[in-house]
Amino acid sequence: MDHKTLSNLTISEVKEKVAKENISHGSALFPCAYYDSWLVETYPSINLHWHPELEINFVLKGQAEAIINFESHIISEGDIVIINKDEVHGFFRYESSDFNCKAVVFHLDFIGGKTTDDVFMEFISPLANKEKQFINILKPSFLGYEQVKEQLEIIFKVYEQKEPYFKLLLKSELLKILYQLFSFSAVSTRNVSSKRNNSMKAAIDFIAQNYNRHISAEEAAAVAGYSKYHFLRIFKEAAGMEFSRYINRVRFEHAAVLLKETNLSVTDIALNTGFSDSAYFTRKFKEEFHTTPLVFRNSQGREKI
Repeated sequence: MDHKTLSNLTISEVKEKVAKENISHGSALFPCAYYDSWLVETYPSINLHWHPELEINFVLKGQAEAIINFESHIISEGDIVIINKDEVHGFFRYESSDFNCKAVVFHLDFIGGKTTDDVFMEFISPLANKEKQFINILKPSFLGYEQVKEQLEIIFKVYEQKEPYFKLLLKSELLKILYQLFSFSAVSTRNVSSKRNNSMKAAIDFIAQNYNRHISAEEAAAVAGYSKYHFLRIFKEAAGMEFSRYINRVRFEHAAVLLKETNLSVTDIALNTGFSDSAYFTRKFKEEFHTTPLVFRNSQGREKI
C-alpha cells in the first residue's frame, strides 16, 4: 500500500483497505500474486485466516509453526507448503528463528476455472469444489520433490523478472506445477470438514470482523455453537493459544499495518483496534513484539506473509 495515499485516509477507510488486502491477491483480471516474506521478532506471526486462492510456499530460511486446518506443523528450510482453497492457516515464528519464505497465491479461475473442458472437469473443478486437496507439506524426502521445487523456482523467477508477456508464461508454468503435483500423487480426496473446524472458522471470522471492539468469550462461543467453557478449551486446542491472546494478536496485526503505513497517533491506533487505552496497548504490544509501537514504526522495512 502506498504510504502517502493511505496516510490521508480516514480510520474507516484504512480498515476497509486493510481488510481487502488480507483477502485479495492480485486483481480481478490477474488473480495471482507473489510474496517474499519474513517472520522476525517485530513481525512474529501471521494470524489464522483463509482465502479462496491456492497458495504454494517455499521455505528459504529458518523454522516456523504452520497451523493448517487447526493442525500444527513445524516447517523448515526447504519445505514446500501448500494451502488449499479456503483452508484456515497461520504462520508463527518458532524458537526465535527468523523465517523467510517465498509464495505464489493464485485463484484457480486464472488457470482455467471458467473453461469447461476435460482439464477443467478432471483437475481444476475438483480442487475448486474442494472435492480434492493437495498434501499440505512436501518435505525433501517426498517423491517428486526436486521437480516440484524446480518448477516453483521457475514460477518465482517469472514473477520477479516480469519480462514481456510474462503473464502468459506464468499461466503455463502454474499449470505445469499442478501437473507435477497430480502426477506425483500429492493429491487426495478431501475429508469432510469436522464440526469443530467449521465452528472455529466461524469464530475466527467473527473476531476478524469485530476486533475493533470488546468481544466477550460468550459472544464468540455463541457464534461457534458451544458453551463458553467448552469453547475456550476447544479454541485453545485448535488455535494453539488462548482466546484472549488470539484476539490481541489480531488487533496487533491491524495496529502494525497502521503504524507502518499511516501517521496516526499511537492513541488513535490503540482506540481504533479495540484497546481501551494507549498505555495498555503499548504494554501489551511490547510484550508481543519486544519493542514499543513508536520504535516499531521507525524500524519497518520488510513485508509480512
